[in-house]
Amino acid sequence: MAGKETADAVVDMLGRVLRASREGAERVARMGRERLMLRRLRSDRDRLYRKLGKEVRELLDAGELEHPGLRRGVSRIAEIDARVAEVEELLRKSGEPVEPDPSETGDSSAS
Repeated sequence: MAGKETADAVVDMLGRVLRASREGAERVARMGRERLMLRRLRSDRDRLYRKLGKEVRELLDAGELEHPGLRRGVSRIAEIDARVAEVEELLRKSGEPVEPDPSETGDSSAS
């Protein structure tokens, strides 16, 4: 009788371990999906912010929108764009490769 009770206890314990393992694997998979969703949501949000910023710049440039704070931001971006162009040209003249600008290629991974 003791052998049967031991065998039953081992089977019961193995069943609990297998259930816990399966539940753990399901939890890990669920969390993986949630992390992927979070990454996608953040990427979408960043892409929309970039698009919104470009639209604001176009509206300011067209005179359809005026705001001193936005104008300062756009002015600063224009200064940075000019400096980027200078550095890219310097690299090209030196024969160095110039990586594409992720903001122009639509690559959100650099954000």
